[in-house]
Amino acid sequence: MRPHTKTDWAPKTEAGTRIVPVHSKLIEAGVLALKDTTDDPYLIPGLETSKQGVRGAALGRAFSLLKTRVGLPAEITFHSFRHTVSTQLRNANANIREVWIDRLLGHEASHKSQGTTTYLTSISTTNLRQTVEAISYPTENFRGVNFKN
Repeated sequence: MRPHTKTDWAPKTEAGTRIVPVHSKLIEAGVLALKDTTDDPYLIPGLETSKQGVRGAALGRAFSLLKTRVGLPAEITFHSFRHTVSTQLRNANANIREVWIDRLLGHEASHKSQGTTTYLTSISTTNLRQTVEAISYPTENFRGVNFKN
């Protein structure tokens, strides 16, 4: 893996560098406006990097403080969001392939069939977008969310 040019960060595996389509609900809420606020290469700029080179460690700590304040159990971690998405996609009533879910989440394919290892060279953005759009949350979760302000 090649380190990132500005931070010397490198993904653990090939799957760590990938295209991730933005969910339409987040676009409607204006999340792309965040990109207009900075020249930083990241959508959310200014996250400090820990001594171990983890970008967003402070965000994880802030989440832990918030979850404790609102009474969520210790088993809920910042990584739980990823688990929730994984579970929801695997239970979705949609035509979504396991390998698309793995690619979206940055996992190496766990089911390396001969066809996957030998013949699969890429997954189209259309298929990744279909996978992202299969994630659904109640509309009230987005009520009042506006990244434009």
